[in-house]
Amino acid sequence: MEIETRDFGMVEIDEDNIIKFPQGIPGFVDCREFVLLPLGDESPFIVMQSVTEPGLAFITMEPWSLVSNYEFEINENIEKILEIEEPGKVTVLAIATFKDNIEEMTVNLAAPLLLNMETGMGKQVILDSEKYPVHFQVFPSKVEKVAE
Repeated sequence: MEIETRDFGMVEIDEDNIIKFPQGIPGFVDCREFVLLPLGDESPFIVMQSVTEPGLAFITMEPWSLVSNYEFEINENIEKILEIEEPGKVTVLAIATFKDNIEEMTVNLAAPLLLNMETGMGKQVILDSEKYPVHFQVFPSKVEKVAE
């Protein structure tokens, strides 16, 4: 199947790789089918592209590349929605945001995307805990030198 994308133009995708979000994504509830497109071979970023809306794509990344001890509980309701049989097989991504300057990029650790790649089901989960921020800095500010 061929789709039009925001960042790559027309691309060929395998329909088996489409991830369905039965409840949509908060703020985009009408867009329920997405596909993951790597930004590049060496890039930690993955574009989550809407199958039906070419202009809708999210830059994402695995949160463990930023926070090695990132963890949270998946409740039974979410397990049912995603058809999870083994929690260790869930792909977790964090949505990145940036305005004008890539050095100011942040990721949302408070509302990760949970993807069951085996069943093709996905859901953005808003965590109950305030442990993780909505705007976690991807590129921490450089330490300024003290005047000598």
